[in-house]
Amino acid sequence: MRQQFLVATIDDLTPVVTTLLPTLKERKKVAFLGEIGAGKTTFIKLLCQALGVQDVTSSPTFSIINQYQSQTELVHHIDLYRLKSEEEAFSIGLMELLEDESYCFIEWPNIIESYFPEKAVWIQITAKETGVRIFDIFFE
Repeated sequence: MRQQFLVATIDDLTPVVTTLLPTLKERKKVAFLGEIGAGKTTFIKLLCQALGVQDVTSSPTFSIINQYQSQTELVHHIDLYRLKSEEEAFSIGLMELLEDESYCFIEWPNIIESYFPEKAVWIQITAKETGVRIFDIFFE
């Protein structure tokens, strides 16, 4: 399945989140693709809020993994931008997170793409020069 959304303002993200939430009940692993500044972290913050995360969410660029508690389960926000190899991903326990029941929102997932579960959701965010973002959401 594939869906596309045009997002001109942060308020335009609300329908994207609302549309995605039912899918996340069965597909808790989400890969985010997009250039720096495309809006990956902003969108993940909104997803965390929608899932009931009360903590202040922030980019895990330096910590690599931030863990939050939602209303019902754990949410992991993971940023693999600084990792150089699959071995580094293994050493931080990423493979275990991909296999457990928690939500995993992963930015810069390319280094571990082949390890993603079949039920993963992929979100490509493309920023246009006009400031509009295109959100392409796809999964099997």
